[in-house]
Amino acid sequence: MDDLQTTIQRTLMNDSRTKDYGVEVLDNNGVIILRGAVPSHAARDTIEAIVREVNGVITVNNEIDVVA
Repeated sequence: MDDLQTTIQRTLMNDSRTKDYGVEVLDNNGVIILRGAVPSHAARDTIEAIVREVNGVITVNNEIDVVA
């Protein structure tokens, strides 16, 4: 069975909306930190929404930067 960090990374890689962003995922006992850069606020929000739905996630600290 995968750990939570691996599960989230796999989920993001398998979603056509988020697979190209290469977001860094850090897990601290269900507290997830997201880091990286995406081209829009919509992409940032989509990634966070997907991660929040993963079983075992308690909270998400979204530190993803939006760069145009």
